Amino acid sequence: MRLIRLAFDKIFLALTWFAFALLVAMSLITFSNVFCRYVLQFSIAWADEISLVLLVWFVFIALAIGVRKKIHFAIDFLVYWLPKKFLDSVARRFVDFLTFGFGGVLIYFGIELIKIGSFSTLASVNLPSYFEYAFVPVSGALVLFSAFDDFVRSAASAEEKTDILDTVFLGKAG
Repeated sequence: MRLIRLAFDKIFLALTWFAFALLVAMSLITFSNVFCRYVLQFSIAWADEISLVLLVWFVFIALAIGVRKKIHFAIDFLVYWLPKKFLDSVARRFVDFLTFGFGGVLIYFGIELIKIGSFSTLASVNLPSYFEYAFVPVSGALVLFSAFDDFVRSAASAEEKTDILDTVFLGKAG
């Protein structure tokens, strides 16, 4: 399991840098299109469509990273009333189970989106429409792994839970 976790740590690190690159590319394309439209009086035909594809990819990569780091919104209204022992044993396992299910839903419907998208193309760049949704099942697989890994490591100490993203981006020793 340790080798698998190390491989996924490297995958998450690469995807984090890829997400940064997507964000920069999306910003540059959008800025260039606005500049060309209002200053040079023409539009870049493919800019809006490619920016949208990059945005969708960025969102699903960020979703997987957010699940991995547990930084998504949580409703903790009941958490304050539940005993700590119950939280550690049952509630966290239930959340991992729901997250695992969510990853499965992303994989299933992401594959369905890809199948549907294979019958059409993106208008300005003439790529298959499934290209836009390519990261949905990938994100689902990463969410599945994160939920399973968290389920397995739920009893681990905080030092064992530090991963490569913490080390690279937050400077924490791992």
